[in-house]
Amino acid sequence: MTRGDPQRFAVLLAALLGASACYQGDSANADGSAGTTTEAATGDLTGGTAPTTGTGSDTGEPEAPASVPGPTLRRLTASEFTHSMHDLLGPVKLGAVEADSLQDGFFAVGASRVALSPAGVAQYEQAIGDATAEAFADPARVAQILHCVPAQATDVTCIRDALATFGRRAWRRPLTGVELERHVGIAGAVADETGDIVVGLRHAVWALLQAPHFLYRVELGLPSPEDDGRLKFTSYEMASRLAFTLWNTLPDEALLDAAETDLLADGPGVTEQALRMLADPRARQGVHNFVAELYGLWALGEKVKDDTLYPQWTPTLKAVMRDELLARVEDVVFDQPDDFFSLYDGQKVFVNNELAAIYGLDPVEPDVFRAAMLPADSPRRGLIGSALMLAMNSLPARTSPTERGQFIAESLLCRTVPPPPPNVDTNLDDDVMENDGPQTMREKLEPHRADAACSGCHNITDPLGLALEHFDTIGRFRETDQGLTIDASGDLDGQPFTDAAELALLLREHPVVGACLVRKLYTYAGGRLPLSREADTLAEIEDELALSGNRFDRLLISLVTHDDFRFAHPAGTVVASEGDMP
Repeated sequence: MTRGDPQRFAVLLAALLGASACYQGDSANADGSAGTTTEAATGDLTGGTAPTTGTGSDTGEPEAPASVPGPTLRRLTASEFTHSMHDLLGPVKLGAVEADSLQDGFFAVGASRVALSPAGVAQYEQAIGDATAEAFADPARVAQILHCVPAQATDVTCIRDALATFGRRAWRRPLTGVELERHVGIAGAVADETGDIVVGLRHAVWALLQAPHFLYRVELGLPSPEDDGRLKFTSYEMASRLAFTLWNTLPDEALLDAAETDLLADGPGVTEQALRMLADPRARQGVHNFVAELYGLWALGEKVKDDTLYPQWTPTLKAVMRDELLARVEDVVFDQPDDFFSLYDGQKVFVNNELAAIYGLDPVEPDVFRAAMLPADSPRRGLIGSALMLAMNSLPARTSPTERGQFIAESLLCRTVPPPPPNVDTNLDDDVMENDGPQTMREKLEPHRADAACSGCHNITDPLGLALEHFDTIGRFRETDQGLTIDASGDLDGQPFTDAAELALLLREHPVVGACLVRKLYTYAGGRLPLSREADTLAEIEDELALSGNRFDRLLISLVTHDDFRFAHPAGTVVASEGDMP
């Protein structure tokens, strides 16, 4: 199955996996709702749904279905696929499915719903074929990839050992006897044709990596009569769930060894492995990916600015903005573990001289990426004052209070911002009469907040986004807008603020931020929006987060050791909870 017809391969995938949403033409929008079938369908975490224990749609939460959806097969996301391939083969090029271009892949929510088209199968076949050819061209690399490298095709014991070891890692479980012999046969057949057993092994590895057992997270569970008939994820499935949640990649040998001895069948075993995994450098990679989805960092690559007005907007500036946001997160999660919500109002930044100029800080020599503190009286604070968030949620030639407010509402407060009405005119300058003279953004947006067709969105976003008007489209501080005084005041749920710094302080203390973060992480780990009947689970995890001093590393432990991470209900099961009772 290394050079087959893509259509035939898609049919084979469907046969192996059974009836699944992956082959029913479903895809997911950013809020998890059904969309149209497309290879580029995405489902990220940037959409908002207000945390609530109720079931009504008035809050923006989808109505819970009458019965529980069973576990679904989740295709590896673009970043999971890339990290897994690199772990297995070393640094290889992956073409169209490379995770560096996340907008061309898909995200945690979409991974369980997105369809795999024949063209997508062909993309995988080509990318994996090229990657294995690159990796197996270097004998030293081959010795690292395979546990045993046979000198000749007659050394079947070595061939079996090589493929069994590689296959266990790639498929996150041991190969069955039939599966192993099938791939040993591929290696032998190609070796007979080419006269080179290493070429044969390369084709066997190519086949292993095209299989659904690699490309999909097969985590379906087994009925557990002693646990109220719930589906209990096997130890090997738990190894997969832990690795992709905490590391965004495959399990390592230690985790698979723990699964082999069934040490992941209970909470203490999971806790022991999770603590080990969080101390591993790959945990930073896992947190990076969650943050990238949570804050929509994939969009940074698309952002352009007017070259004439903003010549400072360079590829190197964009890159250091992203590095800074990740450095802030690493600092509070790993380097100096602290309250995660200190990110919301903190004044510690990470800069090189190019970014320091945006922040109004002095350059240093040598020019290195470094930690720095903003002045105590700085109008810039926390995440909403970071250059990345300000620039990414702005337009090429001007700011966008609506986009900036939407980021705050959806990403930090889990509020649902309704979509704009069809054919809406987003060019605010068209609304300004020729003789009116210059207007501030607050003045330009006023008609939209008064218009019934637009107010549903703008009354949520604009009061928050206008607090950031002292920062231009690339994040520099400014005193005026077109020579006019900027009014950055507003209120957050009845709490007044005068500017962005005061809003940042209010955000850190807002009662919903803990519930929102838990909800976003639960969605990321599960690949779907939480059901209303899972409100108790979310509340328990939120309580543990608060008791830990809002430590994100402790939040991860609470999540992966919770029963709901180790068990699932069979599809169609009705699980009553207070919010679901008639």
